[in-house]
Amino acid sequence: MGLKEGDDLSWYARRAARSTVAPGAEPEPAQVERIAGLLERLRAAGVRGDGASMTLFTRGLPAGCKPCLAGKGTNLYVTGLCTRDCFFCFNQKPRKDETVVHGIPVKEPSEAPAIVERFGLRSVGLSGGEPLLFPERVLAILEALKTMPRPPRVDLYTNGDRADEDILRRLKGAGLDSIRFDAAARDYDLAPVKLAKSIFEEVAVEIPVVPEDLPKLEAMVLALDAMKVPHLNIHELFLCAENQDRVLAKGEKPKEGEQSPHLLWRPTARSLESCLELLLFAAENCRTLGAYLCSCGTQEQISRRGLRRRRKLDPTAA
Repeated sequence: MGLKEGDDLSWYARRAARSTVAPGAEPEPAQVERIAGLLERLRAAGVRGDGASMTLFTRGLPAGCKPCLAGKGTNLYVTGLCTRDCFFCFNQKPRKDETVVHGIPVKEPSEAPAIVERFGLRSVGLSGGEPLLFPERVLAILEALKTMPRPPRVDLYTNGDRADEDILRRLKGAGLDSIRFDAAARDYDLAPVKLAKSIFEEVAVEIPVVPEDLPKLEAMVLALDAMKVPHLNIHELFLCAENQDRVLAKGEKPKEGEQSPHLLWRPTARSLESCLELLLFAAENCRTLGAYLCSCGTQEQISRRGLRRRRKLDPTAA
């Protein structure tokens, strides 16, 4: 793993400044220097992980992320409908109410276990859109997955708009392992996180890092640590066909580099640097909160591993 004593941090910094997805144009020297400095401070703060892919974390990895990193995780898209319209959202428009398991559309929740079993998946993230627009569908999916002979771990992703006490307790009773909140969708309002923390042992916040929001993000980190929330997952802000116009309108620019053969998105120019700054802030200021950078480089690695497994287990699969 990277960031050990003796590692060439300038090499990692040059690679990161070009692109965490694929090498491209020569990086800006000043940005290379800034990233190298951040990596040195992160190493001194005890941050672990892989510097080549920028997969870095301050304490332990969330349990649901470990199978994902091994290519054994999947997204179960409950619905494309949502209560919000975030500028960074990557879902297709017009929004559709459809359920998709590991890239395979299904009509009934009862179809999910066969797909999970077929591809040997050990971690399932229920997402959307906003999955809690359809709580009975989510509960039916949970029941189907948790009654498997070897049930996978299941995490739910939500913006928190529909996360009242009743549904949270029903989700807990149905076997949901953890709940992850996109606090960026609610301008970092942590009220739903606080409520969930009173019901679930494991609660996380998972957000894209918007560079101009860094002061708000640092305040959020301190609040999460005070609440004893165990995990914060952060991603680079990225551009894709669905969000490009709105992200660019915010003043962001794409990172130089070739398009990844595995991802349909690319990071913005400043977001990785902001991610490293936030990771360092968490490492230096938090007593209990663990922060994990799942960068575009991490996602590229996960996609490669997942595709290899998919083709090995089912040569007919796309």
